[in-house]
Amino acid sequence: MPRDYDKPLDVLSVADLCVDLVLTGDVVPRFGQAEQLVDDYYLELGGSATICAGQLVKLGARAGLIGSVGADPFGDFVSGRLAELGVGTERVVRSEHVRTGLGVALAKQDGDRGILTYSGSIDATPPESLTHDLLALARHWHISSFFLLSSLRDSWASWLSRCREAGLTTSLDTNWDPAERWDGVHEILPLIDVFLPNAAEACAIAGVEDVGVAGRRLAEHGGVVVVKQGADGAAAFHGNDMTTLNLTDEEPPRIVDAIGAGDCFDAGFLRGWMLGWGVEECLRLGNRCGRASLGQAGGFRGQLVEDVSRSAQ
Repeated sequence: MPRDYDKPLDVLSVADLCVDLVLTGDVVPRFGQAEQLVDDYYLELGGSATICAGQLVKLGARAGLIGSVGADPFGDFVSGRLAELGVGTERVVRSEHVRTGLGVALAKQDGDRGILTYSGSIDATPPESLTHDLLALARHWHISSFFLLSSLRDSWASWLSRCREAGLTTSLDTNWDPAERWDGVHEILPLIDVFLPNAAEACAIAGVEDVGVAGRRLAEHGGVVVVKQGADGAAAFHGNDMTTLNLTDEEPPRIVDAIGAGDCFDAGFLRGWMLGWGVEECLRLGNRCGRASLGQAGGFRGQLVEDVSRSAQ
């Protein structure tokens, strides 16, 4: 892992910048002019890379984003929230040519959710934004929302190779593929140091139904594969080694909604990993971050606040 702490940032990501409108309630939408009532709603900053960056900052890391927002009220909202979070936004631009992305989610009390997304600014970062000077800004490059950032998909292999040549470590959380084709992931996995899918994503990408088989198969590409399994914990695969974090004996967390919990887990694991912790300790910090997120609405309000760089390991 790189130790060039003189760089301005620890982690840099292309952000899937958007606003989330989240409706809560045990409701299944019906068409046919049916009107249904929900329990509550809230408006919050969204985007997997954004949530991950926010959690990293709260763990004492320096995280920055690259991306675009529209010159519209939602763009104002996004810019204001990013400033509050303390995330580096020098490479986030306002554009007259794009509308700020929007996700409309219906979140159930058990943590399940369905999301409708207007892409807009989420996929507005062109390949030419990946410039050589970025390599001097951060120790680590993290990719979130691989499938939503479709304009960059053909550029990642070349860019990740440049990251590796420049001494940056890399990580990937694909999130769900709306098309459910799962194309392009295997091609870049040899260039990824830490891959962070959930169980469903890991199985879909590996083309198998068993989580353990999926983790081992994906780890054949050489990096650490961390499979998030919700209430069942997580498992990390590296070569022939497997490290598990079993949560079956723990008291179930209070769930308000699960939006962003996986991204918070990513931040926790990566923070520990970049500090040189062992895999089990990284899994535990990831779980603490994900669990804390579950107890508050949205991806940011429940984030764990703890400068873990000061923790004795």
